[in-house]
Amino acid sequence: MRHQFFFGTALAAIFACGQLALAQPSAVPTNQTSTTGMVGFTTNQTARLNVLNLNPVTTASATPTAANCTVELRIFDAQNNMVNQSVVPAFAPGTATFLDLQRATVTSQTSPRAEIRGVVVVNPAPTPVGSPFPTGFCSVMVTLEIIDDSTGSTVVLTSDTRVVGMPLVMPLARRVER
Repeated sequence: MRHQFFFGTALAAIFACGQLALAQPSAVPTNQTSTTGMVGFTTNQTARLNVLNLNPVTTASATPTAANCTVELRIFDAQNNMVNQSVVPAFAPGTATFLDLQRATVTSQTSPRAEIRGVVVVNPAPTPVGSPFPTGFCSVMVTLEIIDDSTGSTVVLTSDTRVVGMPLVMPLARRVER
């Protein structure tokens, strides 16, 4: 009897999750934070945090696709101090934006080399930097690159990011009766 209740409850939960996944993306604004790993850069180099809005651009009509989200770009040092940030409201599908940081502006680390990471928040909460903008669904791709200031060449590039604050899903333990 307990097994029937468990399986019935599990099926109901799976069905509910499936319904949420099929919901219109624009109907539920999401707030998602992604971070890169730590990257080192040194004198005469600039870090650039890039973000691309992966939402499709509608080409069927003559009117341009409406901007559908707000993104906040942040750069943190190795002590988790925010050293630069920018808010981009009305981030249009198919477009990109970036945030630059020169090594000389990271004063928390005194050696020539500094460690930083990039963070991108989709639909951030209002802050002193960003007013409350309308939010919507937005899928983004994030890269962090280190650029040599004298040549303009990219010397390091990472597109490996992790979602911050996502709950860990653990399988339910199965009880074996003897």
